[in-house]
Amino acid sequence: MAALLPVLALVGCTEQKEPSASAVCGSEIVPASKAKLDSGVSQATVGPMSTFTVYGLLQYQRYVPQPAPDPRKAELDYTAAVSLPIRRAVVQIMSGSTVLATGISNDGGNYSISASAPEGSNLYVRVQARSTVTSYSKDGFGGADAESCQGANWDIRIVNNVTGDSCSASSPSSRPLYALDGATFTAPASGTVQRDMTASTAFSGSTYSARAGAPFALLDTAISGIETACQGRANINFPVLYVNWSKDNSTASGNRYAGNISTSFFTNETTSKIANLYILGKAGIDTDEFDSHVVAHEFGHYLENKIYRSDSIGGRHSMTDSLDPRLAFGEGFGNAFSGIVHRDPNYIDTNGATQNTGFLINVSQAPGTKDDRGPWSERAMQYMIYETATAFGTFARVHNILESFQKTSEASTNGLTFMSYYFQEYGPTDSGVTTTWSGANSLDMPLNALCDGSANCVGSTAFSPFDINNDLGNYFAAGQVGERRYPQASQAPEATFDANFWSMYRHLVSGVNPTTGHDRITFGNYPVTSANLNKLGLRRLYTVTATSASTTVRVSSITQGSNTCSNGDLLDMAVYYKGTMLGLDESSSGTTANCPRVTFSSTPGQTYIVEVAGYGTVAGYELTVSP
Repeated sequence: MAALLPVLALVGCTEQKEPSASAVCGSEIVPASKAKLDSGVSQATVGPMSTFTVYGLLQYQRYVPQPAPDPRKAELDYTAAVSLPIRRAVVQIMSGSTVLATGISNDGGNYSISASAPEGSNLYVRVQARSTVTSYSKDGFGGADAESCQGANWDIRIVNNVTGDSCSASSPSSRPLYALDGATFTAPASGTVQRDMTASTAFSGSTYSARAGAPFALLDTAISGIETACQGRANINFPVLYVNWSKDNSTASGNRYAGNISTSFFTNETTSKIANLYILGKAGIDTDEFDSHVVAHEFGHYLENKIYRSDSIGGRHSMTDSLDPRLAFGEGFGNAFSGIVHRDPNYIDTNGATQNTGFLINVSQAPGTKDDRGPWSERAMQYMIYETATAFGTFARVHNILESFQKTSEASTNGLTFMSYYFQEYGPTDSGVTTTWSGANSLDMPLNALCDGSANCVGSTAFSPFDINNDLGNYFAAGQVGERRYPQASQAPEATFDANFWSMYRHLVSGVNPTTGHDRITFGNYPVTSANLNKLGLRRLYTVTATSASTTVRVSSITQGSNTCSNGDLLDMAVYYKGTMLGLDESSSGTTANCPRVTFSSTPGQTYIVEVAGYGTVAGYELTVSP
């Protein structure tokens, strides 16, 4: 059984009219239209070398998502395309396939590049859907939202994943890079040449007649994501990111290099773990390039994975699900980050025949008073993070907690971990965060869950991400004031559980740890399928504080009908330290098939996370720790 592996599914160039999006695959340049660019003029007409400046304004056109007449839905506004500057893109002065000079557009979409070429030769401007910068310096354009990075490094590339080229499957760098090619002009004897360019977008009836703006819309959202992260630290070194988009990227499942990507998502590829986003683009199905909140959400996953830390197990999820707390936090962060990036809490995702059947989520809206609260709720986590960030109008504090505390925590990445460190760093009364966490109209969670076990968090300086006294579980247990039911109200009959089931962790001790309400596997009313392995109750978390250089944790007995340790395959086990897996037992047969065991190297005093996952109902199991 492969239950403990992440369930997130690892999970090219269009032909358009000039000016158009061209493609660069490796060193080969492929014009996107059938018209070929002139490579120059005959030697007889070439004049002496001249030096001149090419300048101009670069823009792209996009459609904007908006709420539909039904306030729960959304659609793309096709009444008119909006023109916006192409920011921080690589701009090249070209002679045929030869690059004569390179520059970068500023935040106003303007560029100015000095070039040298034989007088009278034919040249053109190429604008790549790529932004690559070393030690960025503020350019003074674009307003306050675009002036946070200073000394940062990044390389964002918008590429086509549908190429028909087998090399692109194993090498993201070989995928065609989108670019905008302008019409040719003649090199002057001296002076300046103005070349303004627009990546056009046009939709009529049910089809696009131009989509050159799509790659630049994706690049623009990525730049906004970079600037938001820089609010926390100005000189971040962002690893290379490939944004894979094609007009053929659809919701079908299968080969993503044929466009069957299922959904927009983030993943790492190759043994070097190169960051990739895949974005839907099939007209009439889902064109996410213009759903800027969706793209910012996926960029948030990139930040979690490369700048911060994510323990999320991925997989299918929804607002009403009771999720594994690591997944709930990751998806809540992505939703909140999109609202922070765009300074708009309305997360809009459009889709359908004319992109008019989408949905809208307000991430600033407090969760409900029942199943939409707690660290197992994506809705609760997006509200918590968004409110924490917007209290000060900046992403800085959220960034600090994620990078300086949660990234290196012995606890897993979830809402309890995040808020515990926030309290530790900024104080429980600062910015009304106490109300956000424990207020009756907010998350309605016990404040003491953030403590180190003391009676009252207020005034305390000792916070813990482990909820040692299980204040969370005691609050949500059956018969308590915060009683929670599982899975959701819409999936009656509902189930209630004792305090141990609702605990974030069970804290194991050396020797035998008899079965409690925590040590069970339940699907609740979810169907018993692999798609639901990321729901709450399928993966149980534990802590072990090591006492020696080697530690063994094992399931020593199982209670489920006639099952013994070796006659089935119901349980798996993994051990983590600060998010890194140290050991895994997914045996499907033998003495540890139902009773997994992991031995790992340990350091006395350090705390490790043990995960037990199941497929199917398990009424109980016993854990033993040695020494």
